[in-house]
Amino acid sequence: MATYYKYAERNAASQVDWSAIGSSIVKTLSDENKRREDAKQEIADASNAYAETLADAPIGESKDFNDYTLDFASNAEQFRLMQDRLLRSGQLKLRDYNIGRQNLTSGTNQMFSLAKDYNKEYAEKMQRLQKQESQELESYLMSTVEGFSNFTKTAGYIDPNTGKVLIAKKVKKTLPDGTVVYEMSKDPNDFASINSLRNRLTSKYDKFDVSKNLQAGVDELGSRVEVIMRGGVKTREDAKQNANYEQVRDTYIDSFINDVSPDNTTSVLTNYLGAVVEDGKAGEGFEFTQDKDLAKTDIKYILLKTNEQTGRLEGDFSTENGEKQKAMAKEALQTKFDAMIDVKETAASVQRPSASETKAASDLAVNTDLATTLVDIITGADPANVEADLGILTEYDLGTRGVRKTPQGINLELYNPKTKRYEDTPIIFTDTTDVRGAVKRSLQKLLGRRVNVEQILDNLPEGIFEGKTISDVQALYKAPEVVNIQDVDNNLNVIADPTVLQDITNPTFISIDDLITKIEDEDVEEEDYAKTIKEILKKQGLTDVNVTVVEEDVIVRDRYGVEKVSPTRVQNITIESEFLDEPTTLTARELPEKIREIVLKATDQRRAGQTFNSTGGSADRRGELDD
Repeated sequence: MATYYKYAERNAASQVDWSAIGSSIVKTLSDENKRREDAKQEIADASNAYAETLADAPIGESKDFNDYTLDFASNAEQFRLMQDRLLRSGQLKLRDYNIGRQNLTSGTNQMFSLAKDYNKEYAEKMQRLQKQESQELESYLMSTVEGFSNFTKTAGYIDPNTGKVLIAKKVKKTLPDGTVVYEMSKDPNDFASINSLRNRLTSKYDKFDVSKNLQAGVDELGSRVEVIMRGGVKTREDAKQNANYEQVRDTYIDSFINDVSPDNTTSVLTNYLGAVVEDGKAGEGFEFTQDKDLAKTDIKYILLKTNEQTGRLEGDFSTENGEKQKAMAKEALQTKFDAMIDVKETAASVQRPSASETKAASDLAVNTDLATTLVDIITGADPANVEADLGILTEYDLGTRGVRKTPQGINLELYNPKTKRYEDTPIIFTDTTDVRGAVKRSLQKLLGRRVNVEQILDNLPEGIFEGKTISDVQALYKAPEVVNIQDVDNNLNVIADPTVLQDITNPTFISIDDLITKIEDEDVEEEDYAKTIKEILKKQGLTDVNVTVVEEDVIVRDRYGVEKVSPTRVQNITIESEFLDEPTTLTARELPEKIREIVLKATDQRRAGQTFNSTGGSADRRGELDD
């Protein structure tokens, strides 16, 4: 039989070891099955762990908060089960499952911790507000983060596609069959992600201190120097007359009001200006919104947007109205900057006068400078400059606060030491060509009869009145309100609870709204009514409020028509304040029903009594003044 060269060896080498391959495949399949089983177990463990998180939802003393938390936990549990079913049936990809579960788990944990952290952050924000360290935007955003008392108005919503958790206000809706349901509001101002709410809760928005921040720039530009002693050196230096003054000033202000620092702009608009200013006149107060369409309708709406890098809500001044708002803020700082240019008084070298002569010269110098300022106010043609001069007028320590210039005269808010109140004091100008007479009347009203006004007028620069007439410019300098009157339903409008025994080291605070609700729910003892009402109204600006309670007998008739004194006496509560049109008297039984109406009315009347906040008291009122 023939033999082939190396045939047997080739045949042996090419034999496939199916036994080894089979073992390898079995092991691979076994490992894959184990990996899948481990993955399933990991998913099941994570799902069970999340279920435990929901089962351990925080429970507190507030029934509203408990209902809110348990409702969300129930909805989240249903979403978890739905995800598990879809994954097992192959209808949901593992990647989408993981993303949705991560969003849901993260959102749930953040929401539960948000409720826990609210009180801590609330106390800190209140402290900043009371120290005037924060601006209006911080208070606004804090008020949008609902506290326990508002959980009945909101709900936690889960995006079924992504698992992201939102908190939104509930809107009542009536179905065609009459069924009443609540659904999520579509208003952009009414809903936010948990992460956004956390940013609102923890973000700080510092108040822009206008005077402090502008002072450095003012100091760099130098001072306005006036030599005011007659017979002295005839020199006059005014920093504002420098050719580069406006450029330097505006560049300095631009370092604060710009696109990089929107917080400064919101603070200047809301804390410094407080209202829209157009053509030198104050209009409506500013309001914040996240609704782009609403922001287009009126310049009073400050649009807010999320900073993509930090997650904070900030003012958006890139829109058409936003640019106008930014320009308004710059103009306000320019006017303030101009008014802050220091006045330094110097005099020629003369023989050293006596102490009495020095004081007389000093008084004459200051009063002459006052007269010069009055000339600028009375004859000024630029509303912005007149407004700045009105602000300077309050710096002479003459007891003035608010000042208004009209074509008919000047209206001063002047402190009366006898009544210890600021009173509207009109100075009427009867002849538009008599500038000297107008200045004389103003000096007499401001300085009193004991000051030699004619000497002051004679000390003015020669020809200062020539060719000048009383202008028809209207301008207003409104001093910062002494009393900060907040809305009754503002969650940040709080006081130490007068109905509980306070620990001075850890006082218990309560909002005015909640305190009124306690009275309405008759959770306040009648014996505490007087002090509780007094504290509420004092917080609303009625600092002089007096609340008295008088017990009176009740006369009743028995079934025979005989009058007799009832064993039950009635408590009559009387509320008095100079800010109220008239005293209010009601019984203790009537108080729960009427307390909110009383506080709201008192708040409105107190606001109406604020500086130049009503139509009354303008300088065009006619009255007799001493010549």
